[in-house]
Amino acid sequence: MPSASRTNLLPYSFAALGLTLVSMPSLAISYGIYDSRALAMGGSATAIGSHAQAAFYNPALLAFHDKEEEEGRDGRVYLPNLVLQVSDATEAAINAIDDELDTQLSGAINRFNAAPSLDSAGQVASAAQDLNDALDDIANQELKIDSFIGFNISEPSNREGGAFYFGARLIGGGLANVSEADSALLKDYIESMNKVAAGVDPATVAAEYPQLINTNGQLIDPTRTLTSNADISALAISEWGMAMAKQFEWGDYGLAIGITPKLMRVDAFRDTADFNDSLGSADEGVDKFSDTQATHITLNADFGLAATIKEHYRVSLTLKDAFEKSFTTTQAPDPLTGEEAPELRVTLSSRARLGVGYVTENFSVGVDYDLDQATPMANEAGTQELSLGAEYVLFDALALRAGYRQDQTGLRDNLISGGVGYQWRRFVMDIAYASGGDYRGGGLQLGWTF
Repeated sequence: MPSASRTNLLPYSFAALGLTLVSMPSLAISYGIYDSRALAMGGSATAIGSHAQAAFYNPALLAFHDKEEEEGRDGRVYLPNLVLQVSDATEAAINAIDDELDTQLSGAINRFNAAPSLDSAGQVASAAQDLNDALDDIANQELKIDSFIGFNISEPSNREGGAFYFGARLIGGGLANVSEADSALLKDYIESMNKVAAGVDPATVAAEYPQLINTNGQLIDPTRTLTSNADISALAISEWGMAMAKQFEWGDYGLAIGITPKLMRVDAFRDTADFNDSLGSADEGVDKFSDTQATHITLNADFGLAATIKEHYRVSLTLKDAFEKSFTTTQAPDPLTGEEAPELRVTLSSRARLGVGYVTENFSVGVDYDLDQATPMANEAGTQELSLGAEYVLFDALALRAGYRQDQTGLRDNLISGGVGYQWRRFVMDIAYASGGDYRGGGLQLGWTF
């Protein structure tokens, strides 16, 4: 039987995921969705994106403008710019933190050992059922979240343009490895305590489930014997970027070239939660996960090409985070053995994307495709997205948008999305929602033109 100093994984793994939601960004690092218009259109923005989106998806798009700055008044400022995408399993983990299910079970067992009764036995069965349900919700599923918050200013001019943005992309990923032994153990507690609560002689139940009773004849706290674990990694990427672009024309054809050099602060987190972690509470689990943080300051750049054919057709090729970076995180020594833990690495890889689209004043439709599978941050599965999006503008003020996103690896569910944009005088607003399988997202941005 494990010693009492080995405490439950659940406060740690759940709390670490809660930290992911609150303070950082969960899946392999995808190309990314940074605004509501792109979220509504399935992520398709490298060919049919607007000037205001160019700095995030394809800086070359800034040059597709045929008026001087003071004439077009097409400059945009967006503040705030919010996008959140999260899996159901992550939400379940966050709810488990809030409910402190493991603490509830331990408390119910202590009360039963202090004063055995039908009522206290029922409380143990109920608490074990709640904990078992929470584990079932996250069992062997990816725990993922991808969010962005920031602001941006864009100013297109006559066949050239510039933009500036600041934002933080928060990406977290993990895989919950819930063992069959843990599920079986909790089911034994549920069955045995339900029998006691129904009036069966406790001695009879104890003889039927001897593995649940210690040498003193008391009920063992199962949260000290669970063996499940989770490998959790996260990146908090803060960027200061300045995009610029220039277009060259030959008859009915145009080619725009853009670049976005940027300064990045990357906070990397990665840890493997197991029972060698001596944790007494969820707060300590959060603190331990935070202790793996390593901060890196680095430079990077995005590059983009976009060509127009016969005025309305576009083809684009982009490279995001062109220079691959790897970041180390630290782990504390094993609290039981004192053995030094190795550094773990989290990788920010470059991502190339091809886009094609058809663009008119009131209607746009486009497709984006990742040219290769995105490299996982740690041990989670990779991703390779195909995005389809369309927009129709009514009365030069109301934009209706729809999109579809598919993971070409076949490991994740497809997403359907939609949203609207509205402009009243100089005020602009965009909202979006996306959903598919166990994953959903929402976006909001407010801004004005100048």
